[in-house]
Amino acid sequence: MDTIVAIATGLTPAGVGIVRISGERALELAKSIFVKKTAEWSPNYMYLGTVNGETFKEQAFCVYFKMPFSFTGEDVIELHCHGGPGVLSAVSRLVQSKGARQAYAGEFTRRAFLNGKVNLAQAEGIAELTRAENEAGIMQAYRLASGEVSKTIAECEQDLLIAASNVEAVLDYPEELTDDLAAPTLELLQTCLQKLLKLYKNAQHRRFINEGINVTIAGAPNVGKSSLLNAIIQDERAIVTDIAGTTRDTLSEAVMIGGVKYRFIDTAGMRKSQDTIERIGIERAQNAIANADLVLHILDLSCKSNDDTTFLPKDKKIITVGNKLDIKKFDKKADIYISCKTKENIEELIKQITQKTNAEMLTDTVIMTNERHVACVKNAIEALESATKNYNKVTPDCTAVDIRGAYSALAQVTGSDVNEAIVDQIFSSFCVGK
Repeated sequence: MDTIVAIATGLTPAGVGIVRISGERALELAKSIFVKKTAEWSPNYMYLGTVNGETFKEQAFCVYFKMPFSFTGEDVIELHCHGGPGVLSAVSRLVQSKGARQAYAGEFTRRAFLNGKVNLAQAEGIAELTRAENEAGIMQAYRLASGEVSKTIAECEQDLLIAASNVEAVLDYPEELTDDLAAPTLELLQTCLQKLLKLYKNAQHRRFINEGINVTIAGAPNVGKSSLLNAIIQDERAIVTDIAGTTRDTLSEAVMIGGVKYRFIDTAGMRKSQDTIERIGIERAQNAIANADLVLHILDLSCKSNDDTTFLPKDKKIITVGNKLDIKKFDKKADIYISCKTKENIEELIKQITQKTNAEMLTDTVIMTNERHVACVKNAIEALESATKNYNKVTPDCTAVDIRGAYSALAQVTGSDVNEAIVDQIFSSFCVGK
């Protein structure tokens, strides 16, 4: 393959920027433009020198990664320059003038995939690392890029290969091998199915990583919903007054808690109203409650009135929060008692929110976040469920079809059996230089 070059760090001004070269002529090109004090070019050593262009000079560091011990599996050169867009562009153009080609989007990672340095799932993990917006997303992208997801898939692929060979042997020698291989083969299929079911079940939490957890703050007017939003995000974002019905619309604010993005939604007070605008706000509050992953039901401890709970869905996770603890007059049953005014127990409430939403799972557990992977695993599960359910009811050739279907679905995750169109589509979403 020809030698490629690209700016690996983007064109946003920064202290340091990297120009990456990969291919059989990478070292040759580096020698033609980079001048340093020593003559040797030892791999994995950072040299200080000067990039000499026809119309410019740039003091930089240069690192040589010798094949196959590089990211792409080819000879790779990295020029660590000053991070100005003009500098990086000039260095990239200089390398191209010496014979390199501008890299396509994702071409460095694609070469790593083609050279067996990473599988397809790991390559997609690298792309997800560049797009992750929170620590939970970073952790799951790292697990994907480092091969933790692929490990389970690879184990299942190996089990399916053994199961397939067993079934083929039974087809060839039915009288001699049927009894000996029947039970072990079924056990392999069941083990594989259980692994994939666990992986698929955990993947149902991927929305929390990609989009965040929606927490709706609900209750009667003037119980302190807007005050609680302000206390949690530590900013006077919502307007707070003593006038009932101040909040007429939903107000959403995102905040990071323990590496997980939470979206807190302040809502209009739930009551019967003849005001047209307030009624629209109440309808939007009801929608926010319906779409919430967790509802904070706020009670006013200083008010004697009975609190309406009819608007709370029975299938939702709910934390009942007694507010205005600083002026408490009437006892009301709640899961936690706080004061938005003095901030008493706000931190304890945040702890309860993370516990109620199982936030630790988002960083501590392997979760597939890639929709393509989830679809492939689902297809494999369906094939294995058919194979195990009908194992003793159908002929071995029918079981073999299901096993091949499951294996093919999993092979599309790792890229061991995937068509070029899918590969093209995946790498086209990468940034140039990655």
